[in-house]
Amino acid sequence: MNMEPILQTHAQTVADHADAIADAACELADVVATGTWTPAAIEDALEAVETIAEALLTERAEAARILVATAALRAALAPPGDEPAAAAVPRPRSTRRRGLGHGWQGIR
Repeated sequence: MNMEPILQTHAQTVADHADAIADAACELADVVATGTWTPAAIEDALEAVETIAEALLTERAEAARILVATAALRAALAPPGDEPAAAAVPRPRSTRRRGLGHGWQGIR
């Protein structure tokens, strides 16, 4: 079974969703430039950033920094006395094998 058409379809779906998110983010930035944030809007935006960063963890481990920064921003924007607990930084799912290098035979 050839998986290439399925992978191409999946990649196109990811690209389409990422494009829609980018468009929505630009529209949000335009509206915010002339308006104000509500607590619910802040929560929704932070949840969106966290969700995207978690998805990006599958591609880049550096996305964990975004999650840490988002958690800090969430705490900074929380009403006094309502600060959320610090969230644990998720560990990226690495499929790359780590070892001592090509040809390592061990101690003799």
